Amino acid sequence: MKNRRNHYRLLQVQPDAPVEIIRASYRTMMRELKLHPDLGGSTDLAAALNEAYEVLTDPERRAEYDQRLSHQFTRQGAAPSATARAAMKSPGCLFCGRKLVRKALSGECCPTCESPLESQEMARLEDSSRRCVARMKRDGQILYYTEWPQKGSTAQMVDLSPKGMRFICGELIKPGTVVKISSPMFEAVAVAKNVRRERAAGREVISIGLSFLAIVFGNRKGNFISTCA
Repeated sequence: MKNRRNHYRLLQVQPDAPVEIIRASYRTMMRELKLHPDLGGSTDLAAALNEAYEVLTDPERRAEYDQRLSHQFTRQGAAPSATARAAMKSPGCLFCGRKLVRKALSGECCPTCESPLESQEMARLEDSSRRCVARMKRDGQILYYTEWPQKGSTAQMVDLSPKGMRFICGELIKPGTVVKISSPMFEAVAVAKNVRRERAAGREVISIGLSFLAIVFGNRKGNFISTCA
């Protein structure tokens, strides 16, 4: 069966990682984390890791793979994935999928992944959006998660609006992916709407546009305008 998983994510490296880092990560996973079948690891997972390693350490195959990823992930305005659609309809956590036995309270977060739950916050943002500009420049570091459990990855916020945000990072995120955002200003769950390659400070980065599904601000007494202006 052909491996359809993202090779970079599988080997836990960034898309711009040098071969040395890729090789070191592969060896760590196979030996120290004992993912090799001879050490008790899964045969299927080892096969996927081997394929990812072979592709990313071969310059020609890696270039071809990167081009294929770019075509796949940079479509503008892509529809939400099946996972994202299911999350939007879920009565529980929009990110990790934990079910709730009651309706979430305003500002309440998931007890499993600490993501904000669907609540009255979004209605408040809809009201705020009628009183402020569509999008404002907003610089700051955030953490983002595309799976749970997962160690958060750092990214740079570019702009923010009541309905969404944009950040830049080094990882291609497929449009339709549900993403958890953590920052000093707010905690949010959003869906990736558009992805494109850009150049910033002389290097290539990935620009991710998100639409909020649920959000809770750190400054609960204020509103979107007073928090961000």
